Amino acid sequence: MLVPGIRQGFHLPPSFTPITLGAVAVAGTIIGWAIFAAVPVSNEASYAPAAGVPASSIRSVAYSVAVDGQDDLYVRNVDGDGAAVLVGEFPFAFNFHAKGRADPTGARIAVLYTGAGTGATARLSVLTPASGGRQDVEGEFDYLSPIAWSSDGVRLAVVRTETDGARRTSNVVEIEARSLSAARAATFEGAFEVAPVGYSLDGSRLYVVVVDQSGSSLQAVRAGRVQKVADLSPGRTRDWSLSPDGSRLAFVEVLGAAERSYAGRTLVVATGVVTKTGSLGNEIGSVWQPGVEVPVFGGPGGQVSLSEPPAQGAYVVPVQYSPDGKTLVATVVSAGPDRASAPVQSVELVTPRQRIPLAPGVVATFFGWVQNH
Repeated sequence: MLVPGIRQGFHLPPSFTPITLGAVAVAGTIIGWAIFAAVPVSNEASYAPAAGVPASSIRSVAYSVAVDGQDDLYVRNVDGDGAAVLVGEFPFAFNFHAKGRADPTGARIAVLYTGAGTGATARLSVLTPASGGRQDVEGEFDYLSPIAWSSDGVRLAVVRTETDGARRTSNVVEIEARSLSAARAATFEGAFEVAPVGYSLDGSRLYVVVVDQSGSSLQAVRAGRVQKVADLSPGRTRDWSLSPDGSRLAFVEVLGAAERSYAGRTLVVATGVVTKTGSLGNEIGSVWQPGVEVPVFGGPGGQVSLSEPPAQGAYVVPVQYSPDGKTLVATVVSAGPDRASAPVQSVELVTPRQRIPLAPGVVATFFGWVQNH
């Protein structure tokens, strides 16, 4: 999905895929982070990744590095000095690199990759890093499709789009993670974008954002039936993030007017009420911190920021907290040396005491948090 430039004196790239650039790695100086004190920590909502899986056991990151025409997928424990373990290899063509998402239990990773294709469609593989297993799902799917996992890691959902002349049909496909059996869960005609964003806590409902001529809406898919939950915006939305308990959806509304183009919003699923953050600046990216009842937005006007921003006006796009909430994976975006230059991005592991590159010295893409092994 194309992203217009933010009116902050520099241009944003088409996607916010996390990358690490050795030129911007922190060397010797630790820059702290600050989150607005207005973000409350709840004593009632402490979201565990899944029953029977302690959050402390999911302290490894999965990430890919491009080498000689293929993306090598690694897993590395962030708390130790152990070497990264290679768990998968995925060929790519042009600049269509593998992308994916680990399930909430940290047991599996779903990967979309193009192989030698053109980038419009992709193959889907499910990896189990602990055993080294890899299974390939039959068929092709949208390369840009979001991947939604159920909270227990048993099911996932992706999108397959078919075109017939001017007619565009988007099929949401649910896949059983163990058997890889696939079934069409819902069909949407004429939509610009269809994005599975997650499941209800009990797994009975799959939530899907649909962007079409009428705007953006949240739909619930249950037992083959589709029901509108709420209207999100009369226009486009992006950066959707469902809370771990499935009760709220954080997203960014694309305003496209005046000096503010992107605004953070939160939907309460049960009531359909959409609330604003109160920020007057551009907000980009949304995540949920474990134990916190409101989302965290990034961007120049977001709630998470560098406590000592460099002169270029760098800002933070949060990507994902670890299940124990101790570490945040985030992309730091800094302006280039002039307005004509592309921005510099660095994906980093952040704690209250330090920030370090995800994979020092190389360009890397983050896939999620997985179980230690």
